[in-house]
Amino acid sequence: MKKRRNAPKRPEIEMTLQAKALGARADSVCEGPVYVPGLLPGERARVSVTGDRGRVIERLSDAPERVAPFCPVAQRCGGCALQHFEKSAYQAWKRNLVVEALAREGLDVEIAPLVEAWGQGRRRARLHAKRVGKRVIFGYGERAAHSVVDVEACPVAHPLISENIAALRALAEQITPDKTTLDFALTASDAGLDVGIEGLKAIGLNEREAAGDFAHRHNWARVSLNGEVAVERARPTIAFGAAKTVPPAGSFLQATDAGEDYLTGRAMAAAKGAKAILDLYAGSGAFGLRLAQLAPVQGVEGEAGPLQAMRDSADHTPGLKPVTTLVRDLAREPLTINELKDFDCVVIDPPRSGARAQCENLAGSDCATIISVSCNPATFARDGAILLAGGYRMGPVTPVDQFAWTGHVEVIAEFSK
Repeated sequence: MKKRRNAPKRPEIEMTLQAKALGARADSVCEGPVYVPGLLPGERARVSVTGDRGRVIERLSDAPERVAPFCPVAQRCGGCALQHFEKSAYQAWKRNLVVEALAREGLDVEIAPLVEAWGQGRRRARLHAKRVGKRVIFGYGERAAHSVVDVEACPVAHPLISENIAALRALAEQITPDKTTLDFALTASDAGLDVGIEGLKAIGLNEREAAGDFAHRHNWARVSLNGEVAVERARPTIAFGAAKTVPPAGSFLQATDAGEDYLTGRAMAAAKGAKAILDLYAGSGAFGLRLAQLAPVQGVEGEAGPLQAMRDSADHTPGLKPVTTLVRDLAREPLTINELKDFDCVVIDPPRSGARAQCENLAGSDCATIISVSCNPATFARDGAILLAGGYRMGPVTPVDQFAWTGHVEVIAEFSK
C-alpha cells in the first residue's frame, strides 16, 4: 500500500489590504476576496495571507467606529469577534445581516429593530483544556485557528461560568492527559454550574474523585464525564415557564435567559387560541412546556435525551395540558401533510441548516399559524420563501441578539393563512 502524501503547505504571502466590508461571520472582506479577522470596513493593514484567509500583522489605519475591546484576549478569542466595533454601528450591522438575507430571497417584508437580549450573559459555553508539557491551557478556541486561548474570566459569559473558570482550570490540571484536549460544556443552571467534560481517554478513580471533590468545594450542580454522570449534588434545572427541566449535559439551550424569554413570549402571544400545538425541533421543551399552558403540545426532536427531559418535566408540572413527544430526524423524515392536519399552530426552531423539507410540507398544510425561529438568517429566509409560495402571509421579522459581539443573530416571525 502506498503511503498517503501530506498535502503541500500553502505559502504565506505578506501584502497590504483594505477592508471593504464585514462578512456574515464578522471577518472583514478584503480584495481577493481575502477574509481577515479583526479589521473594520475602511481600515488598511499589513496582512499575512494563506489561501483566502489573512492574519493582521500591523494595522495601518483605524476606522471611526473602532473602540478599545473590554476583554484582554478579544482579538484572539473565538468567543467574540467584534468587541472593537462601536456598539450602535455593531447593532446596525447585525440587523443588516437579516435585511440582506431576506433581500437575497426577494422577500420584501417589515424588519423590526434589533432586540438586545444579552441578559446576564451567555449561560452556556464550551471551553477547552489542552496540556502542553506540564502546563494546561484553559479557555476558548482561537479565532480562525486550532489553538486554545488562555482565559482568566469571560465578561460576556453568565457570572456562574466566568466566576468558576479558575476552579475549572484547576480541575483540568488534574485530569487532562498529556497531548490531549478536553472539552468542557458548561451551563449556568438554576441550581449551580452543570459541567460536562468530553474527550477523556479513560475514566478512573482519579477522574471520578476529582469531579466529586470540585463539585462539592465549588457548589457545582453536576459533573458528567464522557456523558456519564459522575456526581450530582443538585438537579441542574432550567425553568421553562412553570416547568423545571433537567436538560442532558451539553444539550442545546437558548444562549441567554433574556433571549429565551423574548422568543418564547412571542410564541405564546402568537399561539393564543390554538387548540393543538406542534413543537418541531423541540429540544428539552423551552417552547413546548410554556405553550402547554395554552393547549396540548407534541414535541418532535431527533434526540431521545432532550425529549425525555421534556416529558419528565411535563409529568411533574401541574396545570399543563397534555404533552406528548416523538423522536424523529426531521431532516430525513419530515412530518407529512397528513400528520400535520391535527395541529393549528406550529413552532419550528431548526439548526443552522434550516428545515427546507419540513417547510415544503408545512407550505401545503392547513396549519393556521407557524412561528418560525432561526439562528441563521439565510436559511430562515429560504424557508420563509417556501411558506410564502404556499400561500402564507409573513408578519414582521425581528432580529434578536443573544450572542453579543459576534456574527450570530436569531430571527423570529409569524406566518398565517
